[in-house]
Amino acid sequence: MPRFHVSAGTEVGVAYSRSTPDFIGRNPGAVDYVEIPFELLRHDPAVATKVGTPVVLHCASLSIAGSVTPPSAVVRSVEEWIRRTRTPWLGEHLSFITAEREKPGEFADEYAPGEPWNIGYTVSPPMNSETVETVVRSVDRATSAFSVPVILENPPVYFSMPGSTMSQVEFISEVCARSDARLLLDLAHFYITSRNLGYDPLVELARFPLEEVVEVHVSGVDTDAGGCWDNHASRAPQLELDMLAVVMERAPVRAVTLEYNWSSRFPESVLREEIARVREVVDACRP
Repeated sequence: MPRFHVSAGTEVGVAYSRSTPDFIGRNPGAVDYVEIPFELLRHDPAVATKVGTPVVLHCASLSIAGSVTPPSAVVRSVEEWIRRTRTPWLGEHLSFITAEREKPGEFADEYAPGEPWNIGYTVSPPMNSETVETVVRSVDRATSAFSVPVILENPPVYFSMPGSTMSQVEFISEVCARSDARLLLDLAHFYITSRNLGYDPLVELARFPLEEVVEVHVSGVDTDAGGCWDNHASRAPQLELDMLAVVMERAPVRAVTLEYNWSSRFPESVLREEIARVREVVDACRP
């Protein structure tokens, strides 16, 4: 499998969808790599060989901000795919997907009472000192378990998280200060969080620990019912490209991933235009 170019500056790639192999076949050289979820590779290992480009591995199974550690079988499988894909790092959400329940309760799982809930979606944790400690321990475990660095992705925040005593920027900065964590900055998530919580995204971005950013995600957002939401099937707003320019000026960014992967019908001409928009920003910021 091709290896990600370690010293080639900032690479531009796309997140995998069913249409990605055909897009690459019709547009050779359009992207430098494809980002593929570990969970998809577990389900369909053949995906790794379909794209014909270097692979960056993404993950949503470690529940890195949760109190329930991932099963050892999952950790071993992630490391196996790290080696098979030759990924330069593992992107993981700064979120939790499992939560403890000390008692079975009224609605216990009939066959597994007391086992952790798997909520099926990565959720932003309460942002406080206790969660910082949890994340630092998780980062230490990941550093020991994996042969590549784990970079943490900021989740979207849709409402003020109960129990939070920090803003997301303060929380992430504290995690970086207390651990060896590096970052995957999702600009759509950052935009969503800022809008939902009433922040100016460019002002907040100036406070973000950009020196730790390794990879950047770009994708679309929706505004509906008074809130701002993720949408990986629409163009990124111009403000995201403005934020990308700020990040590129200050951060040692190795990769920018376009996450237009929620619809196999995303127009190929639009994807080419979006790749060109991102490359224009990246090239303008090269030394």
